This record gives sequence, C-alpha cells and structure tokens, in this order.
Amino acid sequence: MKKNYLMKLMLSCIFLMSAIVASAQTGSISGRVVDETNQPLPGASVTIKGTTKSTSTDVKGYYKISQLGSGSTTVAVSFIGYQISEKSVTTTDGDTKLDFKLQPSSENLDEVIVVGYGTQTRREVTGSIVKVDAAKIVALPTPSFEASLQGRAAGVQVIQGSGLAGSSSVVRIRGIGSISAGGDPLYVIDGIPVNQDQFISGNRGAQNQNPLAAINPNDIESIEILKDAGSAGIYGSRGSNGVILITTKRGKTGKPSFSFSTKSGLQSPASQPNFVSGSEWIQLYQEAWENDGNTGRATLPGGLTYDQASQNNTNWFDLVTRQGVVTDNNLSSSFGQDKFKGFVSANFNNNESFIKNNSYRRVGFRGNFDFKPLKNLKINVSQAWNQGRNDRVNNAWNGGLGAAMSVSLPIYPVYNSDGTYYNPGGQYNEMGFANPLLAFDNTKWRTYDVKSLTSGSIDYSPVKDLSFKVQGNYDYTDRKEDQYVAGIIRGSEMGYSQRWRNFIKNYNYIFTTNYNYNPSENSKLSLLAGYEYQNSRNNGYYLGAEGIEEPFYNNESAFDELYKASSGLGVGVPNKFVSYFSRANYTFKNRYVIQGMFRADGSSNFGRNNRYGYFPTVSAAWIASEEDFLKNSNVISSLKFRVGYGITGNAGLPPNEWRGTYSQPNSNYTYNGQPVIQPVRLENPNLKWETSNNFDAAVEYGLFHDRISGEISYFNRLSKDLIVNRNNSPSTGFPSFWDNVGTVMNNGLEFTINTKNFQKKDFRWTTSFNIAAYYNEIRSLGDLTPDAAGGGTNDTRVAVGYPIGTNYLVRYYGVDPADGLPIWLDKNGLQTKTFDLNNRVPVGKVTPDAVGGLTNTFNYKGFELTSLFAFTLGGNIYDASAKRQLGVATWWNYRTDIADRWRQPGDVARFPKLTQQASNYPGLSSFWQYNSTLFLYDASYLRLRELTLGYNLPSKFAARVGMSNAKVFVTGMNLLTWTKYPGGDPEIARDFENAQDRNMSPNITFLTVPQAKSFTLGLNVNF
Repeated sequence: MKKNYLMKLMLSCIFLMSAIVASAQTGSISGRVVDETNQPLPGASVTIKGTTKSTSTDVKGYYKISQLGSGSTTVAVSFIGYQISEKSVTTTDGDTKLDFKLQPSSENLDEVIVVGYGTQTRREVTGSIVKVDAAKIVALPTPSFEASLQGRAAGVQVIQGSGLAGSSSVVRIRGIGSISAGGDPLYVIDGIPVNQDQFISGNRGAQNQNPLAAINPNDIESIEILKDAGSAGIYGSRGSNGVILITTKRGKTGKPSFSFSTKSGLQSPASQPNFVSGSEWIQLYQEAWENDGNTGRATLPGGLTYDQASQNNTNWFDLVTRQGVVTDNNLSSSFGQDKFKGFVSANFNNNESFIKNNSYRRVGFRGNFDFKPLKNLKINVSQAWNQGRNDRVNNAWNGGLGAAMSVSLPIYPVYNSDGTYYNPGGQYNEMGFANPLLAFDNTKWRTYDVKSLTSGSIDYSPVKDLSFKVQGNYDYTDRKEDQYVAGIIRGSEMGYSQRWRNFIKNYNYIFTTNYNYNPSENSKLSLLAGYEYQNSRNNGYYLGAEGIEEPFYNNESAFDELYKASSGLGVGVPNKFVSYFSRANYTFKNRYVIQGMFRADGSSNFGRNNRYGYFPTVSAAWIASEEDFLKNSNVISSLKFRVGYGITGNAGLPPNEWRGTYSQPNSNYTYNGQPVIQPVRLENPNLKWETSNNFDAAVEYGLFHDRISGEISYFNRLSKDLIVNRNNSPSTGFPSFWDNVGTVMNNGLEFTINTKNFQKKDFRWTTSFNIAAYYNEIRSLGDLTPDAAGGGTNDTRVAVGYPIGTNYLVRYYGVDPADGLPIWLDKNGLQTKTFDLNNRVPVGKVTPDAVGGLTNTFNYKGFELTSLFAFTLGGNIYDASAKRQLGVATWWNYRTDIADRWRQPGDVARFPKLTQQASNYPGLSSFWQYNSTLFLYDASYLRLRELTLGYNLPSKFAARVGMSNAKVFVTGMNLLTWTKYPGGDPEIARDFENAQDRNMSPNITFLTVPQAKSFTLGLNVNF
C-alpha cells in the first residue's frame, strides 16, 4: 500500500507540474536533421542551449520541442561521428521551422573530460581515461552502481558480488598489484574521496555490506575511469589501483525541466547447481558404506529410518528462494538563471532478492546548487542524503542458502509430524542448521546505512586566467546493525538481541590554484597547484542482551536503557592524510601535449620513519591527424599517440597497523591480581607505502570519418614494497605483523574498437568491443614462503614466478581403475596413492588471461535494441565446497556430477570410489585437507549481461502531451551463460574476510550465492 501510494503521489506531482509548464509556454521549434547526403539522421540529439529542453529525431529525421515561449534562442544538434551544428533563431508563440544538415567530423577533441581536481579537453588528456555514459549505468538493476561497469571499459574487470541485495563487487583496474593492501580503485564523488570500506563493521556471516550501494545511480552524470599514472597520478599515494571519478548532475540555465523514471522487474537465480534426489542420495551413501567394508544398511543421518527417508525428496534450494521483485522510482528537476542554478532529486529503490528475507531498500535525496553573485565568483553547495536498509541473511559458511546447498539433505522433511521444525542434532553444526527454514523464520538481521555527502566550494578569479578554489567536503556514514536470534535457535528459553553501531566521519579540505598562460596563438600552458587534508575516524560500540524477544529496531526504549548502563561509545583510531600536489599541462599547435604531475602525501597509516611518500609523473601526446600530411586523409580521420611514466602508491590498509598491539583475551585470566594480556601484532616503525612504477603507451584512432574508432594500449606496472600481513616466528610471541616485502608485475594489452556497421534510412547498427589481456607475476617475496600469506579458504598462496592468488594444490592424476583409489602426483611429477600436503605446487590462478565486453546497438524507427556480452578468458575456479559435494560421503548433499565415479574394477572415472571416511584415502586425515586439482575448473565464460529493447515515443506525440521525450523499455539481465564450470554460476565474489582475501581469493567459491537473472520494465519521461 505504501509503495502504491508513493507511486500515485509522484505521478500526480509530475502531471501537475507538466500542466503548469504547458499552460505558461506555447511556442515550439520543429524541423528535420539530415546528413551530408541528405539522408535522415534518426536519434540525433536536439537541444535548446542554456536549458535542459531536448529531444531526439524520429526515424525520418524530424523533431519538435514545445513549450518554449517567444524570444531569441540557440538550437544545437549533435550526432555521433558528425560535427555539432548550432543555429540561432527567434521563436514566437507559434511553430518555428529550423532544419539542419550535419557534416562528418573526426573525434571530438574538444570534448570536456573530468580529471583529478579539474577538467581538460580530450586533446589535452595525456593519460588513459575511459568515460562511461550515466545512461548505461542506470539501465541494469544491479545491487550497486559499480556493478554496471562490467564489460564497458577495457582493462576494468568487474565481478559482481552475487544475487544478494546490496552486495558489493570486486573491481580491478589493470590487474592486482597488492597482497594484503586494498586492491579496489579510489572512488571520488564530486571531489569527495568517499568511504568504501567493505569491512567497516567486520564480517559476521553475511555478504559484505557495501557502502557504495547507498548512492543513487540516477544522480550520476558521468563516470571517468583513470587507469594509468598519466591520469591517476594526481592522486599519488592512492592512485595505483586506479581512480573512478563520479560527477553528479547539476542545474542548467533555462526554464525548469523535470525528469521521471520508473522501472519494476522480477529476478531469479541466473544458475544453480544440480543436486541428486532423495533416493539417489540414499543410494550413494549406502554405496560409500559398503565400499568401506561394511555390510547391511548404513545408519542414516538425522535419526531417520529408511522408510521415513524414502518418503522425502525435499528441494531445499527452492524452499529458501523466491521470485524476487525490484522497483526503482526517480524524480528530478533542473532549473537556473545566470546567477543561480539548481538540481534536485528524490529516489526510492526496493530490491527484494530471490533469497527469502533478503532485500535492500534505498531512499535518497540530493540538492546541487550553483551561485554566481559576481562575474568572477562562483559558490557551489551540494547535499546528498541516502538511507539504505539491508535485510540480511546468513551466507555460505554460516547457513542461509549455503546450508540449503550442503547440510540440508533431500531425505530430511521440513516439519515433524506435530508441525514443529525438523531439526536433526538440535543445534548448529559447521554450516548452520540442517533445516535452514528454522533459521530463516527465527532470526531477524537488519543493517541501516545513513550516508550523507556534503560539499561546498568557492571559486574566485581575481584576474583573467587565474583562479583560486577552496572546497570542504564531509562524508558521514551512520551504520546500525541489529540482529535477533530466537531461543529455539540458541537452545535456550530466551532470545538474544544485539546491535553493532559505527559512526564514520570522513572530511577533507582542498585548496587549489589554476593559472592558464597563452603566450601565443600556438601555445597554451595550464598550471594547477593544491593542498588537501583528509581525516577519517570510525567510532562505534556493541551491545547485546538476553531476554529481549525482538530486534532492537522494534524496541528502541529497551536499547536506550541498556546503552545508559554501558560504557558508551568507543573511540576509533583516526586515519589522516595531508597532501601537496601540482600539475602542468602544455599544448603546442593544438597537437603536441606534455604533462607533468607531482604529489607528496603524508599518512598516519605508516610508521614514524616513513610518513611521507613522493609520486612524480610525466606523460605526453601527439595528435598526428592534425599534421598537414594527414589532415586531408580520406582514411585516417583522427590519430593520437600517448606515452606516460610515473610513480603511484597504495595506502589501502587499516589505520595504525604499524603499531604494536596487545589484547586481554579473557577478563578472568589474572596473574598476581593483574589481568593477563597477550601480544597480537609486532610494531614496525619502518612500514611504508607500496609504490608502483607505471609505463603506458597507446594509440587512439579514427578511420573513415570515425566509422571505425578505438584505442590500443600497452601498460606495465611494477609494484614494490608490497604491504603484507605476514605470519611471524612463534618465538617472538607475536602471531603477525605488517611489513613491506616483495614486488609484483602487471602488464598487458588493451584493445577497443567502435564501429558504425550499417546505416540506411530507418536502420542503424553500431558495435563496441573491448578486450584486455593481462599477465601478473610475483617477482620477489623476500624471505616469505608460499604459506606466509593465504587467501579465503586457504586454497591460494603467494609464490615467486606466479600470479597473486595462485592455487597451491596437490595435483590429481586420476582414479586407479583397479581399486578406485585416487592417484596423486608428488612434487617431482611422480604418481603416488598417498595424499601429502607437502606435494602442493602452484597449479592454477584466480586472475584471468583476458576480460572484455561486446555491445551491439540496433536502431529501427523508434525502436532501439541493445545487447551487452561480458566475458572472461582463462583463469581458474577452485570449488572449495566440492570437497564434500563431490568427495567424501558425509552428511552433505551431492551434485549430479558424482555420476562419473568409480564403482567396480575396470571403471574409468573422474571421481574416486565413494567413502564415508577421509582416512580411507591413504594420507588423508580430513576432508578439509582435500585440497587438490580435482576441484579446479576453467573459469572462462561468456554471459549475455544485458538485453534491452526500448521504444522512443514520436517527438510530435510527446510534445502533444507536454513532454520533450519519453521512452519505454524492457531489460533482461544475465539471461544466458556459457561456461564449462559445472558448479553453478562462474562469476564469483563471495563473502570476504579482509582486503587480502579480496585480492587473493576471487573465484574461490564456497557455496556462493549465484547472480540474479532479471526482467525489468521501465519508463523514462522528460518534460
């Protein structure tokens, strides 16, 4: 009811405002847009300059913009591959006719690109920057906006977290360059380096909470991805992993305009593993029993008789999943005059995933206001407020859907004969309850994230070409996580309620000076100098109490009483940055560009002996197509060469890790009346930055009037002094400490091509393809052994000569047809039947050989069909859960792959004979030791990531009802996947424990929740 009321209220407001606008403005402009051969250009953009009024031409090239009133105005028409055309005209209360004939153009070198602390034209850019249109970001119903970048930019690998609502994605720009430090890019929203810590409040058994999910993607104007030192170097100590700059929409001069968008859809699992039936499970369990030398019937788990078990064939996966529903509504307005402009928006999003009890709801508001009280003075104020509510469920190793894929056997009933929950064992086992519905129905887990982004700036230009800017930003996150567990789960008469609370205050100040010097017509020099200070602190507390039979969010008064009696708020450790930076960009004859940047950063993250790091960069570009010998070429329409070298850094580790720490494990432990403490981390005053030496060379090209365009790039990044949370010698008494050890190299090629394949009358077909091939290698590790740093389920390691996140496993040779026992290879490659972890060797890798995307767009009359295929080539998936789903016969479910197993002498099979005891395989003492290549798979896949069919209403019809344009569309996401991986979804980013886990264990799956497949119907209206 609330959703329907909100929708009706928003629609009423829209039509009311539309009627007001329509009654006040009656003039219109209409005409036709054609190309150089007088063929119509459907889909050309027509805009009234200085306003937000715009439309697109129809299939015959006609357009109409209404509600203009009378007066002088300028109309601008643009179309990809053609020069922008502008004409001034005086409108009347009637219809003014205005036609356009566009001429082909080379790449628009004067397009404005957002760079660090400013903007540049494309011809001035000497680094590797990819610009992503915001319209492509909002089309997909992803858990968070960064997931929509997948397949859209060469060198940018995006692994969407999972189908869980609000989950995070793993984003890697040009490979992995760190072991224990953060590997994600820096996110900067309107100049604010925002908090993106996945581990703010730890990991308590659910998918990592994503701070970026609270950001409204509908507010985004554009996204620029800075990939190399020539672009990201201006961010110095935080540029090694790349930088993603997000620019939000701002007001434009002109009469008020309004935009409304809405979409609703359904989602389900994109894929899921195939499990055996109840009768098949009994057969497999009995077979293992007999293989172990036993006779008679095996004792079934859960205390069931064979008659009871045979009556059940429970599909637990279906019982804990549902048809998910996603809705999104966004309303915004832009308005402005010469001295004041504004943009305001409101958003409501509700994503109910296909997992029961799991949803993410976001409510957000934004206001961006620009004041110009004087000709040389600008004041900008922005405020965004977003609240995300995540109803969470246990994930993978802690129950939830993971339990439904493991310990919840098909022979188990859901309820006992008296209607109570069937609950074998009566308590948690290693995967939660064998009946996941018991936990689903008797726990409540909710996280509230309130994220506020506040920004204000003053830009003053005392004289021409000289300006000063001061900007203050405040990024505030209030996270409240409540969990209630009923007594039936705890084995107690009373339930337990608990709350974790975090207040993250992140503010920074930026002072910059810009000076443009043009000594002659052929020379242009742009100078930037700046200072930045950032301070971030995470304060919080925890409270828990027995006997409160509901979550605290339903009983705040009970919580307040507990809080008054507690010790109150814990004070977190501050994380401080102070920075000095500069940039000089010189352009000669509009074709030769050289740029130098320098940044000095000081950070409290590092030891007292290495507080400051220094990061210089130099890059250059040559626009060869501007030379006389190419200017009139009929083949080459644009040609630009780039080269750059620089040093960037990585400071992505928790604050104050260089300090030595101690803990009191138990308040009951005392010695001579004093509490006993134990060492935790050894101090390292010499801990310093990771530094990366970056080389980048590229050619940007356009052929045949840019019918073919793109870029070819080569990069080489050598990261030194890797930050590693290394294991320590037991004799020191300290388990671990942070140290700088080793180097890692990333290099690769990136290729992008955009083509206009076909255009005739009503039909147009364009293609965009990108691919990036990587090579990652650890060059040195000092005195570290492979076991000194592991990731995830301890199935990946570090080893010299191999990539970060190398699978370190015993090689599986096959099954002995005579006795069904597994055959292994020792370190020397010799066959053995004795399993020995000392025979582990580097065999697989989590990093792919290449990633990319293919986009095709077809336009016919008012219709537009877009498809996006994303793909990964090479790399491996290690299926850690298969050790029990396809290995030793325990109280876990089996996948149907187990059909390819040894049963009798002479059988040639993939899997050994079944056994209920791991020790029946010589040398194997536990199924958790079963780390071998038997469960290592090819990670390559091709996925139809997006398929969108849209229809643009004819401009005349839209104008007749008071709209400048309107579009209805339907989008399918993750519709088809081609993969050799049999375990379900090949796109894996599970619940991680820390940054080292994220670096070393993407593609290490343990009952990972699959991606969502969805169908969404949407409407976009502008008026």
